Amino acid sequence: MGRISLEEVERRLPSVRCAICKTNSFGIDRRTLQSDGECRGVCLKCRYNFPVYTDMDFYLQTQPDIPYRLKEISCPKCLHRGVSLDFRITMSVREAYYFVTCTACQTQFPERSTLEAFE
Repeated sequence: MGRISLEEVERRLPSVRCAICKTNSFGIDRRTLQSDGECRGVCLKCRYNFPVYTDMDFYLQTQPDIPYRLKEISCPKCLHRGVSLDFRITMSVREAYYFVTCTACQTQFPERSTLEAFE
């Protein structure tokens, strides 16, 4: 599983809404890119920023519950269970999203994470 390009991340981010202003126009601040694939996403309207994580190989190795969770996620298009994890974001302390691809029909969609929200 290779690391997803920042252009692809930017293309897919508008499928969620900003935690502050609720718009869906985002960019990636390339000045924040780190060697481990972490960078900052930025809302283009209110300038709110949030972490974007693209190194999913390391994440899957260090979080043993995630592979089991990915097998249970249903595709909204074909209803198949099972997805691959492309990247993830932590929009706020209450909102984290996995950006996934259905293993059956290749539909890409965000899935709200219940495992990373801190309430």
